[in-house]
Amino acid sequence: MRKHIRTSLALLVVALAAASFMLMLPGCTGGTNDSPGKPNAVGNRSADGASEATQGDVVSTAMVAYANGDQVLFVDQETQTPYIPTEIDDATIIVDGQQTDEEALVAGNIVQVTGNGIMLESYPGQYPGITKVEVLETGSPADAEQYADIVDTVFAAPDQSQVPVGSLSYKTDQADTSVVLNPYEFDWQWQTEDGQTSTSQVDGFAADGSGALNETVIDARIPSGVDAFAAFSVNPTSVEIERQPLVKGDTAKVDPQADGEDVPYTLGDDGTTALRIEPNYLYEIKATFPQGEAEYAFYTVS
Repeated sequence: MRKHIRTSLALLVVALAAASFMLMLPGCTGGTNDSPGKPNAVGNRSADGASEATQGDVVSTAMVAYANGDQVLFVDQETQTPYIPTEIDDATIIVDGQQTDEEALVAGNIVQVTGNGIMLESYPGQYPGITKVEVLETGSPADAEQYADIVDTVFAAPDQSQVPVGSLSYKTDQADTSVVLNPYEFDWQWQTEDGQTSTSQVDGFAADGSGALNETVIDARIPSGVDAFAAFSVNPTSVEIERQPLVKGDTAKVDPQADGEDVPYTLGDDGTTALRIEPNYLYEIKATFPQGEAEYAFYTVS
């Protein structure tokens, strides 16, 4: 990764249909970075008399539209909104009163989903905050056929020509927040239908020579250091992360005299990158994918 920080020239958006800055499940309210809010507790009781959620949890009902190993798609039964239960292997899965794993979920199951209620911005939404999934009704795969078009769209082979977009999620005392990470620099190649190799390149900066940030670099506002997670629409094979301090002042600006420093991180098997972020830095993520490399940036102010 280059030690200088780059200005964003390109803003690539990959079909973020029906997405908002922060998506909440029914019964949960919250705010954006400018007006943070905290999810309300929801105490819905399941049809079989399951106990109410604990304070801060959100309970909703969904149908399993698709299940094949760790590839699972839920559809909220109140809003008919599809979403992917990411990190479901960390959740407690209950089937017939017994704890099991995601392999036991079958298309057509009606499930009670317990979690923090926060969706990552994408289409379909990604829900990493699920803590428990309990099958309320077995149903049948025929019941899920109504969602066949959605399943085909979600699990279709990705467009190899599209540079991945990402999201940064983190939790403070005020809110659970997710912001979009768009690539501002990339070197990309893919195979066309006729077997030819096509390439696309964009060079850019997140800050100019004076340290002024490009207006497209996302503000991740945090009051203090927090744990954060970066995920991408295509799982990266590797990442590198650097940060550079901001100059104190009314306008966020990088200190052009300061050197960048490496940021420790953990890249999970599911492609999610865990890192610690601190206020008053510009962070740059260089991600390597099967089709090439792309760079993303965000800055933090308190």
